[in-house]
Amino acid sequence: MQETDDQARLTFFIDEVIKNEVVWLLQAEDGLFAMVEDGEGNSYVSVWPTKDECVAVAKDEWSDYQAESMEIKEFLNWLKELKDDDVRIGVYPDENGRILPFESLGLKKMIETELKEKPGFK
Repeated sequence: MQETDDQARLTFFIDEVIKNEVVWLLQAEDGLFAMVEDGEGNSYVSVWPTKDECVAVAKDEWSDYQAESMEIKEFLNWLKELKDDDVRIGVYPDENGRILPFESLGLKKMIETELKEKPGFK
């Protein structure tokens, strides 16, 4: 059942990002973005499909963070930089902090594939 929920969350994330041409991140005053780590020492920048869902998790250790949008073209370029820094993407963290983990370039390819289908996007 979890796999079905994860697929629905991923589909919603991709659809919203493509439709709105932005992703949402939590950013601290010092410019750092909200990140999580797994038990193996991998770091993940957290991203959300909508501002409301991003804001909803800005509590506890992220209570001083603000929701910030990033245009999709900038995000896709940034994913290349994150790969060089060995940082992954934690797609759509839920209220419990559970993410959909992605390698930066894997997520980039997935989004670019979907963008090719969007009329008028260049």
